Amino acid sequence: MTSANGQSDLVQAMLNYTMLIGATGGIGQEIARQLCANNQPVILVGRNNQTLTHLVDELTKDYPDIPLVSHTCDLSSQTSQSLLVEGLGEMTQGHRNVIDTVILNAGINDFALLTDQNDDTIEQMMLVNVAYPLQLIKRLLPILIAQPSPSQIISVGSTFGSIGYPGFSAYGASKFALRGASEALGREYADTSVRFRYFAPRATKTTMNNDAVVAMNEALKVKMDSPETVAKALIHFISTKQAHQHLGFPERFFAWLNRLFPNIVGNAIVKDLPTIKQYARKS
Repeated sequence: MTSANGQSDLVQAMLNYTMLIGATGGIGQEIARQLCANNQPVILVGRNNQTLTHLVDELTKDYPDIPLVSHTCDLSSQTSQSLLVEGLGEMTQGHRNVIDTVILNAGINDFALLTDQNDDTIEQMMLVNVAYPLQLIKRLLPILIAQPSPSQIISVGSTFGSIGYPGFSAYGASKFALRGASEALGREYADTSVRFRYFAPRATKTTMNNDAVVAMNEALKVKMDSPETVAKALIHFISTKQAHQHLGFPERFFAWLNRLFPNIVGNAIVKDLPTIKQYARKS
C-alpha cells in the first residue's frame, strides 16, 4: 500500500479515510475527484495498476494537500484481498488512522438477451458484482468494528437492482442480490457501529454501457447521467442518514412503484420490448 507522497502510510496520523473500491472505472474516477474536491483523504483501490497510478498522479497534481493512498487489488484473488486488508490493518493499528467510509463501486455489466449471453459472462457478473464484494466485506468488518468511531459501507448498485429489465436479467439479478445483501448486513450488524447503505444510479454515460445501450436509451427517451452527476450525488448521500437512495426521476418513482404494484411497471416495460430486443441483438 503506497501513499501518493512516497512516504510510509504509517506516518500519516489521525486521519479519517474514505476507501474507494473500483476507483479506476468511469464513475470511480469521478468519485475520487469529488472526494478530493471535498478535502477527503482517500484510499484508492483498483485492479489496473497503470490506470490507478495515472489517476493518483492526476489527483496529486490537482489536490496536492489531500492525503492519498493507493493499492492495486484483484478482487478475484483471495490473496490480493488479504494483502489489501493487511495493509489497512497496518494503517489503522493503534487507531492512527480510521476508515470512515467504504464505497464498493467495482462492477461489470452486459446487455444481452439471456439466450444470447455467454455462460462465463453470467458467472463473472455474479462473482464481480456480488460474491467478491461480500468476501471483501467479510475481511473488512473486524477492522471497522474495532475502530473507535462509526463507519459505513456503501454499495453502489443500480436502478436495475430494484426493477427487473429485459436485456439485463443477469446484471439485474446481481444488483438485486447486492441490494439484498446490504439490507441483510445492516440488520445482521445492527449491534455494531458499522452502517450498511445502498446507492443506486440510473443509466450512466460510461464504457459499461455500450453503443447499443446508448442507442436504445435514446430511442426510448431514457435519460443518462454523467459520471460527475452520479459522483456529486454520492458525495451528498455519504453525509445524509438515508439507508438507500435511487437517482433520477422517474426511475426513483418506478423503483418505489415496482415494490407495490409490479404489474403496472411490468406492463409499461413490456410495451417497449420490441425496441429493447432490437438493440439487445445488436449488442
